[in-house]
Amino acid sequence: MISFGFSTLGCPAYSVDQVIAMAAANGYAGVEIRFIRGTIELASLPEFSGTGLAQTRRKFEDAGIAVVGVGTSLKMVSLDADARARQMEAARVNSAVAAGLGAKYLRVFGGPLPAEQDRERTLDAIASGLGAIGELSAQSGVMSLLEVHDDFSRSPAVLDLYRRGMSESVGVLWDTLHSYRHGETAEATWAALGPRIRLVHVKDAHVATPQGFDLALTGEGTVPVRGFIDLLEAEGYHGFVNFEWEKGWHPEIEEPEVALPHFMQFVGDRSRR
Repeated sequence: MISFGFSTLGCPAYSVDQVIAMAAANGYAGVEIRFIRGTIELASLPEFSGTGLAQTRRKFEDAGIAVVGVGTSLKMVSLDADARARQMEAARVNSAVAAGLGAKYLRVFGGPLPAEQDRERTLDAIASGLGAIGELSAQSGVMSLLEVHDDFSRSPAVLDLYRRGMSESVGVLWDTLHSYRHGETAEATWAALGPRIRLVHVKDAHVATPQGFDLALTGEGTVPVRGFIDLLEAEGYHGFVNFEWEKGWHPEIEEPEVALPHFMQFVGDRSRR
């Protein structure tokens, strides 16, 4: 059975209490933590460090809202040893936050491949580095998930990392917009990555091409969001489908008070059709 959540990227200025209130008021079962009070540096906030972390977890548990995962910008695309060490330290910090919240997942990226680096060396470095992050987070009971994004928007590129030795401790976060705009059908993505998919992101857009995308309220754009959800249901996916409204990166789009309730209305209308 699918559960629906949202990423706090959609409400970047919200406090923990506001996130919980939004989820509870609109029937969301969970949230994915990205922004809180204007920052993605969660460990810098008292809510996510020291005794505050346990208090935050209790708030979510008392409200019956699951913390599905922690969204990070972690990537291991650099060949520089110091840069990679900094990413590993950030992975350690964020894994501790996720574990403290009782979250299952830590989102990571493959990243765009730097043109100035040798392609084969870079791909091997990504595979080994993300594998190391996956094994690190697993020590805290948290599974790292590679998001379908950037140069890893199609399933063959993701599978190539596993062929290069990326640990199976790393699962997949399927961002449906990115596979769609790069021309891969939902059926093809699921056939290739389904056993590894642990979390799904959905969002709509008026324009969705390899060159870029905009954002639209769910059901008002051209992305077949209904079709993605229908496929997941038909395939027996049991997990969260999270609405990712990119307000934190695109402040000009609709406010969270519009977009987040609108998504759940879309889900409800879809279930009644």
